[in-house]
Amino acid sequence: MRYFYSIIISLGLIGGGWFMAPEVSADYSELTIPIVKYRGGNYKPRPEAVRSLMAQLARRTSIEVNREPVEIDLTDPDLYRYPIIYLSGDESFEPFSEKELRALRHYLSFGGFLMMDDSTSKIHSDFDTSVRKMISRLFPKIPLQKISRDHSIYRSFYLINRPAGRIILNPFLEGISVKGRTVLVYSTNDLGGAWARDKLGHWNYDIIAGGNKQRQGSIRLAVNIVMYSLTLDYKKDMVHLPIILERLRRYHSK
Repeated sequence: MRYFYSIIISLGLIGGGWFMAPEVSADYSELTIPIVKYRGGNYKPRPEAVRSLMAQLARRTSIEVNREPVEIDLTDPDLYRYPIIYLSGDESFEPFSEKELRALRHYLSFGGFLMMDDSTSKIHSDFDTSVRKMISRLFPKIPLQKISRDHSIYRSFYLINRPAGRIILNPFLEGISVKGRTVLVYSTNDLGGAWARDKLGHWNYDIIAGGNKQRQGSIRLAVNIVMYSLTLDYKKDMVHLPIILERLRRYHSK
């Protein structure tokens, strides 16, 4: 997170007239993942998803988290206080304004990360169509592409062999990379539906086909995405390579 904030502060210093960085007073010790608000559609199809994910992060990692839900507009100056934001839905939504696209492009280009999740459980859903149109306007020269299996997202905390979700419509994640850094990840497999549980600890939605193993895979994938957003490619360095190769060898030998 320090990397992210340092970039934002630096931008405020060098940006001059085109960008004024907001005053930074965020709590550096706690991670918050805001839910992106938008017009039209339904921006909270799984209301308990992010709260549940934060609980899993707290239980499985050393990350200190804020479990209270936060919602944010893309034009809110506080956007730059968060290293990762979450956008989901199950309906089509109105196109983002140019001001919103510009704010999101700056946020992603200078350190931020966007996790996107289609909760419809349908291929080529209306939400999916809205997402792809938005991304084509957001980065018109950078197409949305499948994320390869050797990407750091699959090894940033857990070693993961394939993407999961509440329902596996597509056996891959898609993303956008800018200057070698993946800034946006898109899942069509209803990740939030797999994480969400009520305050009594009961899962809110059934997993389709894969049972608890698929749910755990969905949670692990989300943990990895968050870890990647905070640490980027540190697991690719040579210090970690022998350990990763050994764990992969054991995994594939089972």
